[in-house]
Amino acid sequence: MLYNQPRTCILYLFISALIVSCSNDEKTIEVATEGREIGAYVRTTETVNADFSINNPSDIFRVELEAHDEQNGSLLDAIEVYLTYKKDGALPSNEVLLKTLERDVFEIGQFGKPVSPLSVSFEEALSVFGLTMADMSCKDQFEVRINQKLTDGRSFTTGQSSSKILAADDFWSSPFCYTINVIEPIPEDLFTGTYLLESVLDGPLGETFGETQLVEVYKGHSTNVREMRLRHRLSIEEEFPRIFRFTIVCDETVFSKDLLSSKIGFCGIDPAILLGPDSVNATIDPNDDTVFELWFVEGYLGFDGNCGFGTAPSRIKLSKQ
Repeated sequence: MLYNQPRTCILYLFISALIVSCSNDEKTIEVATEGREIGAYVRTTETVNADFSINNPSDIFRVELEAHDEQNGSLLDAIEVYLTYKKDGALPSNEVLLKTLERDVFEIGQFGKPVSPLSVSFEEALSVFGLTMADMSCKDQFEVRINQKLTDGRSFTTGQSSSKILAADDFWSSPFCYTINVIEPIPEDLFTGTYLLESVLDGPLGETFGETQLVEVYKGHSTNVREMRLRHRLSIEEEFPRIFRFTIVCDETVFSKDLLSSKIGFCGIDPAILLGPDSVNATIDPNDDTVFELWFVEGYLGFDGNCGFGTAPSRIKLSKQ
């Protein structure tokens, strides 16, 4: 398997290919999808807020979007925005069309591509499902799905991309789908600082983030989001540590979805392993950040880096120093 081989030359070749690809959107799209037709994607260039606070109906989910296609964004017709609601512990609702971002709301950004914010207010989300704040519970979720429509009749949404396209904090960063957690806000200094990270359930290839180590946990883009920079066991020293994030949702830690293991986190053939939340979350005391666990999976959505394990659980423990 690839992770038993020298990695420096592999990384060099990968970066070289990426530099060539970045000069041409068509080539980037072809390489990133391993032969599948993905003629367009929508980059998430910034996440401003991704949570709804349980007692704040004026909260707004907001991301910044940048549309790409084979003709530098000129094929963009519109982006449809769909919403699903999931009560904690219940099946999700039927999906509804929330709004449509027509082409004329997009401006041309600094890189010559159409850009626009996508925002969904808490009140807007409640209204479309006929709900009130009294119906909300901490740990409820809304899921935002976008459908990119082109002037030639094609459309692109979830289920059409590889882990390279989906992965957050990467070149493409185009998940087509976002999760909004309903949270009880915590103080900014909780669940931050220096922690000892150790594996309590090894991943399918061993300890997901390597041996026991000290890490810095810091506040992320949203009220209860926390981030840390780690190296997946398949990464090498030449790579920068990647951002891995989680959210404090009442008495649980929720690992974020679409987190790339490593640029070269695969076994012989890319795309790389994707990490995401497990079906069950670790239970915590939201007022006590001294020791807590994160439960997640490698091979999220089946993207196992061609290592053959499918989707497998992994768990880590963080102890404040």
